[in-house]
Amino acid sequence: MKVSKHAIISVILIFFTIFLGHTTETGFSIGDKILLGLGISPWSNGQTGFHYPVVIYFALFIIGCLEARRIMTTRQLLILLLLLFILTPSVVSFVKPYYYGIHRGLDSVEYDLRNSNFNIRGSNDKKKIEVLGAVVLTNYGKDTIKFGIKIPSDNFFPKELFPQDLILTEVENSEEPGNFILHSGETRTILSYNSITVKNGYNGQGGMQGPNLILYTEDESRTVGIIFE
Repeated sequence: MKVSKHAIISVILIFFTIFLGHTTETGFSIGDKILLGLGISPWSNGQTGFHYPVVIYFALFIIGCLEARRIMTTRQLLILLLLLFILTPSVVSFVKPYYYGIHRGLDSVEYDLRNSNFNIRGSNDKKKIEVLGAVVLTNYGKDTIKFGIKIPSDNFFPKELFPQDLILTEVENSEEPGNFILHSGETRTILSYNSITVKNGYNGQGGMQGPNLILYTEDESRTVGIIFE
């Protein structure tokens, strides 16, 4: 059976719509990366709100399906969609290392915000705030990177207890706060512990999953998170 150009175009349109709209378990979306590269935020309110690309992807997906339906039976279209939805995550995961690999320095590091979290609690004597964290990072670049990590103060609540960015201290290297090493090709869960002395006592408790972070070296600084990563 001869495959028409019309059929090829409709399949490609559907595939690229799913491809651009897919988000990996680490929070990576090639569609969002393209928009950010063009200087356009994919969200209506900075990091939250309405996700604009959804409208574009939905419209293109419907157009692709309608075009495909003109030359396919309903059963053939459903089989096609099933195959594309199964294959696309693997394609995105395959492309991701190349996306980060073409960058240098901190731009080659992926922040796995879905598997990174922080617990905030008052110490037993209520004189300190303890911040315990687990940050998952992968270095897709060719060079070993020595860097620091900060949590921007606007991630915290109550804000008066965190008037400035918090420089993370690694549990295994408490003598050198803000000093981390990530080798080429390494995926690492960095465990951190910070304590902040408070004058009036603190007995609260809370948590943050995948907050925005600032990765920095002597030469560069990069904010990573829900729209920055």
